[in-house]
Amino acid sequence: MASIESHPHLRLVGLEEARRSPVQQARRVVTEENRAAARNLDLDAADPRWVLAARAYSQLEGSALTFDRRQKLMRTARQLGVRPFDANVIVAVVQDHARRGRRLDEAAGTIALLDPPPAPARSLVADPIVLRWLAALAAALAANSLLIWWLTA
Repeated sequence: MASIESHPHLRLVGLEEARRSPVQQARRVVTEENRAAARNLDLDAADPRWVLAARAYSQLEGSALTFDRRQKLMRTARQLGVRPFDANVIVAVVQDHARRGRRLDEAAGTIALLDPPPAPARSLVADPIVLRWLAALAAALAANSLLIWWLTA
């Protein structure tokens, strides 16, 4: 007993798992699932979150980002459809990886945890083919109107 009291930092190993409550075991399982999800590298190169991360990484000076470059990135994020909060998280993750000297592709799992931006609603009128057909129809109607006016005048 004297040896146990004289070495208070010694402990038996392996008993913790047996003594854990079901709540602690459930937390451990959730933690392992979160870590597995963070290693998920399913980001496409055209994914707006990844595009923003790559642009942010290229704009860094060491691990710092100047104010004007951050503002440019926020405008880019808005154009890509990334929410401002998510854009700031992406920039923070990229800066953290740069600060730690880690590669950008190691951040893909963390960035993938963010919700992807919603697909932009595509308007039929904004489609270039539809615009060309509408312009051709308007030109044909104008030409026919001029032709009818010329024949009847």
